[in-house]
Amino acid sequence: MNDESFDLRLTRGDALRLAAAGAAGLALGVRSARAAPVVLADEVDAAARAFLGSLSPAQRAQASFPFGGAERTRWHWTVPSSVPRNGLTLGQMSTRQRRAALALLRASTSRTGYGKALDIMSLQGVLKRMSTGINDPFDADRYFVSVFGRPGNRAWGWRLEGHHLSRNFTIVGDTVVTEPFFLGAWPTRAGTAYRSIVQGERAMRREEDAAREIVLSVDGRLRRRVVFSSDSLTDHVTQNAVRVKPLDPVGVLARDLPSAAQKRVLEIVRTYIANHPGATARRALARVERAGMARIRFGWAGSLRPGQPQYYRLQGPTFLLEFDNSRNSGTHIHSVWRDFERDYGRHLL
Repeated sequence: MNDESFDLRLTRGDALRLAAAGAAGLALGVRSARAAPVVLADEVDAAARAFLGSLSPAQRAQASFPFGGAERTRWHWTVPSSVPRNGLTLGQMSTRQRRAALALLRASTSRTGYGKALDIMSLQGVLKRMSTGINDPFDADRYFVSVFGRPGNRAWGWRLEGHHLSRNFTIVGDTVVTEPFFLGAWPTRAGTAYRSIVQGERAMRREEDAAREIVLSVDGRLRRRVVFSSDSLTDHVTQNAVRVKPLDPVGVLARDLPSAAQKRVLEIVRTYIANHPGATARRALARVERAGMARIRFGWAGSLRPGQPQYYRLQGPTFLLEFDNSRNSGTHIHSVWRDFERDYGRHLL
């Protein structure tokens, strides 16, 4: 894939073409050409060094933070005009510097995750066209790159963050930790002018539809157990907490669902984990499986109709996935994946 097409502007067309290539290669799996964690860590390290080396001293100072400081775990998903961010924005970079920043993202994620991130960022252009405000907060250039510590040290990290996207990476020795991460989309349907090659009109199609299919596949008493609230929760419960604990055990255990619904639970888990690079994704999936797929709970709140407010939660012994689609009449997604023990590489530090 030629990267020249999105060096200057992250247009939706560029992002969708890249997402199509990633989806075709990975589908719901977690395979990757990278064979071992040390290769991945070295690739990320080299990409970070190249990015920092492309910056001026003033830019490097703006993009760099101590690894042990509070900034590393300070994150958010809303527009930067509402919650100011720190770091160096894509808009402050030259073509060469932006190329280096995207290469760092590409090294740190799977092809699917890379395409998903660009797709989410490019939705800012759609929002800009929809907005009538003079001070338009929707800008695809307002995504901030921050590096924590020094690449090559035993422990360091970096983050790419802006509206509806927060990708946090912690590198400790040979291991790359990719939690927590936030993915959102508004609008969920971008219209025919922005149709994706693979994903239709939607940036987060299966993340939304697979969960609804679970609820619609059950009825009677079991559905009443799955749907723990007739009203959506209006947002994800954990917000931007630095550390989270298990939430109330709402809904039902996956083992109590029909086999087809259990497959949809696995599909959702794999869809989110597929954003990680190969070795990291394999470890993440193995961790979920060791803890017990049957012990994952699925719960739904809100309407079962598309385009109406809804929320769902997948919670296992080791992880929490919250998906909220309550705003703008059920066309505005917020979703976050948290690991109770390993967010920000806490288990390795």
